Amino acid sequence: MNALVAELRRRSPWLVRVALAHVVILLVLLLLMAVDDRQLLGFNVWHKPAKFALSIAVYLLTMAWLLGELRRARWLVGWVTFVIVASMCVEQALITLQAARGVTSHYNAATWFDAAVFSVMGFGVAANSAAVAVALILFLREPEPERPGYWWGIRLGLAVFLLGSVQGFVMIANFGHTVGADDGGPGIPLFGWSVVSGDLRIAHFIGIHAIQVLPLVGCLLDRLLRARPWRLAGVAMATILYAGFGLVAHAVALAGQSWFAWAAI
Repeated sequence: MNALVAELRRRSPWLVRVALAHVVILLVLLLLMAVDDRQLLGFNVWHKPAKFALSIAVYLLTMAWLLGELRRARWLVGWVTFVIVASMCVEQALITLQAARGVTSHYNAATWFDAAVFSVMGFGVAANSAAVAVALILFLREPEPERPGYWWGIRLGLAVFLLGSVQGFVMIANFGHTVGADDGGPGIPLFGWSVVSGDLRIAHFIGIHAIQVLPLVGCLLDRLLRARPWRLAGVAMATILYAGFGLVAHAVALAGQSWFAWAAI
């Protein structure tokens, strides 16, 4: 573990520092959940910012590792890092602010201030997606190392991440993450994904976590298979299956059906 942390710090110290700051924020929010019993959409008001603090920490550590693989255009990697850090910090700050006020942060236009907060968060998501798109271009231009499965896992993982990010804009267009009901209905523990209606967050979750899943699959294939074509074919098949799973979840949500009810059929 110490070696892993040291390597992450070597690759991108700023991303690691901000990720650790979000872990501290998570601990503070968990403490607030224990002493503040206010509810919002069926969950403690601090539940959402705590969930985002954890997600952002994992995302920043993942990007610290991936961006550290790039050797060319380090100045551009620096700008990508800056945009990612800035957008995630703004996102976390605004979600936490709205939680403290006892109101929702997303899809909220009840007042001019709420609408402005939501608009700024939308701009932050767009900026982060643009930064990831630049990172993908850098990986496509970078000479391929002796680990083709891992390298293409990174490239395809970033591509599927961007596809998953589109889910965010679909939710904005829908002005909510639930299809067929209002947000805040019965959901599974921790995630809150709807058990009675369509929920666009499931496909979004699948898509954005491709940056962890597909590089790991590629790394595993590099270890198990000797022939380069088989490694590439394995990563391609894993990507098709993974992205297809996300697209099915998206279609089920748009149909207004709960993923859990649909999968049980």
